[in-house]
Amino acid sequence: MQLTKKEVFFTGLALLAMFFGAGNLIFPPFLGQQAGAHLWTAMFGFIVTGVGLPLMGVMAVAKAGGDLEYLANRVHPLFSKIITTIVVLSIGPLLAIPRTAATTYEVAVVPFIGKASGLSLAITSLIFFVVVLLFVLRGSKIVDDIGKILTPFLIIFLAIVIIKGIIAPQGTIGVAQFEAPFSKGFLEGYNTMDALASVIFGMVIVNALQAKGIKNKKVIEKATIWAGIIAATGLSTIYLGLAYIGATTGSSFAGDNPGQMLSFLTTTLLGSIGRTVIAIAMTLACLTTAIGLVACCGNFFNRLSNDRISYNRVCIITVLVSLLLANMGLAKILEVSVPLLVTVYPIIIVLVMLALCHNLFNGNRMVYVASIIGTSAVVLTGLVEMIATKIGAEVQGITNLMAMIPWHDQGLGWVMPALLTAALGLFVSPKQQN
Repeated sequence: MQLTKKEVFFTGLALLAMFFGAGNLIFPPFLGQQAGAHLWTAMFGFIVTGVGLPLMGVMAVAKAGGDLEYLANRVHPLFSKIITTIVVLSIGPLLAIPRTAATTYEVAVVPFIGKASGLSLAITSLIFFVVVLLFVLRGSKIVDDIGKILTPFLIIFLAIVIIKGIIAPQGTIGVAQFEAPFSKGFLEGYNTMDALASVIFGMVIVNALQAKGIKNKKVIEKATIWAGIIAATGLSTIYLGLAYIGATTGSSFAGDNPGQMLSFLTTTLLGSIGRTVIAIAMTLACLTTAIGLVACCGNFFNRLSNDRISYNRVCIITVLVSLLLANMGLAKILEVSVPLLVTVYPIIIVLVMLALCHNLFNGNRMVYVASIIGTSAVVLTGLVEMIATKIGAEVQGITNLMAMIPWHDQGLGWVMPALLTAALGLFVSPKQQN
């Protein structure tokens, strides 16, 4: 059985809808403003991690026929459970889910009440998560219906905002606020967290195609890859458009909150109608994203515990933790997310790249093991350095050691160790198929 081009196209739109959340909207315009004259170089780096890596994650899953847990199992079963748990927690209650509530508050509430406050954030997040929990525990199909309506509506609205911003820019592109624009964009792309989600979403697409009666592995692989390309094309177009209108705001927006900047742009370009529409659209987008992620956490930890912890209980715990963290506010959540993302992302990138190159080294398990050890050693040492610097501790020895690693000052110090240890793995053990 073959899929038609129309079916593949709509599969790509479905994947785009899964990736398309609050983070995909709030980061590009803010990066565009900060990048200034270095806009396109910074956005190239952003697209590498915000679009290219998710695409490669989908491709890796399609080729391997398994999700992150399957890929990580090529290193070691215990490592597989640990890294998959960390990723699920990252796209769940520790980062992504609290961010949906905090973003809803910044974009949909603050513009109307005029000033942010702890009480209004607490009330908003409480209402938000009560609604989320009601949908998750009831398993309502309304979420799917909202998603099907919301995604086209949101894309059309964004197209209007972007076109208006290109035709009638609010200012001129300003001076860059940072150096090394590519690496800055590369690291900012981590914030979408789509590369982490891709190794889970890819398997969702594969399972959906199998449910349609497609059994041929090559057909599924090809359709999934094309769906990934369609989703990546859509994301890239939206990112570049949002970044450009962000860059042309110049100094007219003086804040440091990405969520508030999105609201500022839509209000400036379309007036009060724009503010109202983006508020509704963002609220629905965040709700459907949060509902899906809470359900994902419920299913994963229920399976991990061998049904000892029920799905409903996991969902309730997830919502309570998310509610607590959401009240830190969007800016604080983004600040806290940096150490976790710069530690986890390189490991996921290496796993995905190894999975795509699996046949080139004949599935030699030691290539996986050595490369992950090399990558983990660097990112964990970097994490220690980051935490020590944050609390004012003296770690001159670690700092001097890390400074010797190529590209460390650009946040890419893990690249060379990953390559060298992967090469070393080729000579450590006989080739083993997996």
